[in-house]
Amino acid sequence: MRKALLRQKVSIQVAAKILGVSRGTVIRYMDRDRLTRIRESSRVYVPMDEIRNLRASRKKSGGSGPGRTAHGDIKATVTLERDHYEELLTRLGQLESENQHLLEYKNDLVDIKTALVDREKDLGEVMAKLLMAEEELKKVRRMAWWQKLFGRR
Repeated sequence: MRKALLRQKVSIQVAAKILGVSRGTVIRYMDRDRLTRIRESSRVYVPMDEIRNLRASRKKSGGSGPGRTAHGDIKATVTLERDHYEELLTRLGQLESENQHLLEYKNDLVDIKTALVDREKDLGEVMAKLLMAEEELKKVRRMAWWQKLFGRR
């Protein structure tokens, strides 16, 4: 009788191999009531008939085996500890904030560069006027005193 019961239930690891998923996925199936959790002292088992039913329903719905999607693409399952997951979320938030600050900084730099280009144009115009004034001053210095006095050139 005991052997018959053992054949009807399997460990989480065996269930994962049969279904072609990770142990974590089998545990999530149990948490979401897709599979029944059978506890015997410190061990946890899963009914074999439920595994067969779940496997059959996954095949009907287009699941194409372990590690592959219905289209044949490779998929990956990553299991993270909650602390690590929260740390990654925190870091992601920090990176998004830094990215926003960098975008603002970049926009400020573009504004400053535009202002500098405008100032360089203004400076070029002032320099041209200064050169013209220097040329005029040189002409005035070469004139005789009476030409300067009467404004003749």
